[in-house]
Amino acid sequence: MSTRDRIAERLAGLSSGLHAFRKAERGGVAILLAGLLVPLIAFTGLAVDAGRAYLVKARLSQSIDAAALAGGRVFYDANRDSDVTMFFHSNFPDGFMGASVSPLAIVGDGDAGTLTVSADATVQATFLKVIGVDDITVSARSVVQRADRGLELALVMDNTGSMTSNDRIGSMKSAAHELLGILYGNRNTVPNLWVGLVPYTAAVNIGRGNASWLASGSLDALAYEYSSSQVSHGNCDGTGINVAWNNGYSACTIGDTRELGSADGINQTACASIGVWDSHSHSCLVADGWKGCVEARWGAAGRDRTDDPPSVEAFQPYFWPRWFGPYGQTNSSYNSYLPNDIDETEATNITSNNGLGPNLGCGPAITPLTGDRSVADAAIDAMGAWHRGGTTTNLGVVWGWRVLSPRWRGLWNTDPTLPLDYDAPLMDKAVVILTDGDNNLYNGMAPSGDTDYTGYQRLSAGRLGTTNRDTARQRLNDRMVETCNAMKQQGIIIYTVTFQVANNSSGDAIRQVFRSCATSPGNYFDSYDGSDLSTAFRTIATQLANLRIAQ
Repeated sequence: MSTRDRIAERLAGLSSGLHAFRKAERGGVAILLAGLLVPLIAFTGLAVDAGRAYLVKARLSQSIDAAALAGGRVFYDANRDSDVTMFFHSNFPDGFMGASVSPLAIVGDGDAGTLTVSADATVQATFLKVIGVDDITVSARSVVQRADRGLELALVMDNTGSMTSNDRIGSMKSAAHELLGILYGNRNTVPNLWVGLVPYTAAVNIGRGNASWLASGSLDALAYEYSSSQVSHGNCDGTGINVAWNNGYSACTIGDTRELGSADGINQTACASIGVWDSHSHSCLVADGWKGCVEARWGAAGRDRTDDPPSVEAFQPYFWPRWFGPYGQTNSSYNSYLPNDIDETEATNITSNNGLGPNLGCGPAITPLTGDRSVADAAIDAMGAWHRGGTTTNLGVVWGWRVLSPRWRGLWNTDPTLPLDYDAPLMDKAVVILTDGDNNLYNGMAPSGDTDYTGYQRLSAGRLGTTNRDTARQRLNDRMVETCNAMKQQGIIIYTVTFQVANNSSGDAIRQVFRSCATSPGNYFDSYDGSDLSTAFRTIATQLANLRIAQ
């Protein structure tokens, strides 16, 4: 029998007794007062004890709501139930108004996206004990519904060689998987949730399938094929990319090949700038060993920090040319491939600086927005710490913008309706940017006074408006902040994470850049170890998950 029913039964009995007592003709005033005392105490007790019970129930309901909301934000987290309990007890202190509380009942329904939290509180009666009611029990229940807003999310992740240190790349992958786990739960798709991945090194890989974004003829003009006078048969060798000797043309080729002739408008003169000519077949052998990285649009228009699509300005393919000294000398450290064997294998390039080839330093390709969690998870697993070149986070950031910008709608060869407009109802656009170090152009294996090839070519090319390495670093930082500010003006939410960044002047500078890029101070995280990084990514994910009280 419930507390309410017990009190009602006792009061009904008292009412009946009072009615009978009023009709009795015997007894004096004293007896009358004595007879009235018990029911008066009972009715007074009802007001006092019920008032205490009401206050306990109100506090219990508020605490249950707060705990359920806290649990809903970490719905799929292994520590969810402990978080729920902690939030409850923070709001409902032990012994509140003398109440004792039952253990919380916490039930999550992954398919429905609901979390139900309930509890009972028992209040010891004071006055109601005179009618046999020793305590009053009140209950509270809250059901939280994951009412997620739509989200387009770009993860801009550092894939440079330094990420091998302390297995930072492994920690980053684990944290990124955790973030997806919170957003998707145990589902592979969630309505109106799309995730893209932008790995970056000293350049960004847009994917070979997007060659149409390149300037017309730019690939053909690159030296992916060499006549026998340039590369001998014995020196034509490589791994990680197709390097082959063509007997018919007596030529060494890198990548895919095709033959062009008069039907294509190609004669011997035209072939001289794009391939190797065969005078017997009157055809031109052209090779394409492009992996997918592009150079920055570095000109005066500043399009290395805008979301202008390729129709405004096309891109140039990333191509690290063979290095030869002024007297024809070679040096494998400077990327003198052919005669040295090309090595663009992942095994070499993510473990050492010993790779060789035209795509040296080019990491994994961008994964455009996808609603399929398994695709995003696979892209995270495919990331690696690619050596050489340096770090140009600003280029990763601007490509993260292009993944989200409606100006690129239909260009990514996925859903033609994506990316959505900036002001699409009930939709957010967000980007998470991570690095383990400062922006820099690596000079450890470059000719004296120069740097490795990057998205801005070598430092000596002056594409950053300087040939001073420290000045170039500052300009990369400035361009990153400029890009972030332009993104924030479009309403894109920016989270930034520095991971095991050095405690020196360069580290302090990049921390400040990342603070400036973040939408708010609370959106910047400085992580010192894998546990910190995991916490940062889980915090970001919970902030992106929006909730409401359903019951």
